[in-house]
Amino acid sequence: MEILIAFAYVFAIIIFWFTITHLDPLTEEEIRALAAKRRTNKIQIYYAFNRSEIVVDPIIKNKMNPNGKFYSVCEDLDRFPSYAAGLLKYKKHEWIIVAFERNRKVDSMWINKGLNRECVSCNLDLDQIRNLAKQGNYTSVLIFHNHPNSNPNFYDCRMPSFQDLHSSLKYAKELNSTGHNFLEFICERGKPYR
Repeated sequence: MEILIAFAYVFAIIIFWFTITHLDPLTEEEIRALAAKRRTNKIQIYYAFNRSEIVVDPIIKNKMNPNGKFYSVCEDLDRFPSYAAGLLKYKKHEWIIVAFERNRKVDSMWINKGLNRECVSCNLDLDQIRNLAKQGNYTSVLIFHNHPNSNPNFYDCRMPSFQDLHSSLKYAKELNSTGHNFLEFICERGKPYR
């Protein structure tokens, strides 16, 4: 009986405290802060990626067209960065992958080889990417490129170059303005870095 009375007393205190702290409506600042927190949480959940390394069939890697080609895929969004990194692993030149995502599925990607070991450029221009994203009603455009590493024991090529940062800002500005999310990754030794 005493335990029941103690439980009722604690429950009453909790109800009283909750009522007192929730009598006033939220201020505009509290509403904005709560909305920002909820938006950040949703984005983090949507773009949570599996970090395990994926081994890609070497036949698929060897058939990648260096001049550029679209490929149909059916990969979950959380798995695709590791898949793309697997495609780019051991490549001695820079390559680029532009992937299109909707409903947490990547169903189309463009792949082309860069000019050399130090420079990658997409054979699709920004207008083409933006139009494809609109026409396909895609949620996100993801870009992946590798940084070939001649000596992985000595060099760390996971960091973006100045050019990487510059082009990423340009793509983000253009794609975000049309309602598409943009993420860019550097791939090194089979691992993607956002």
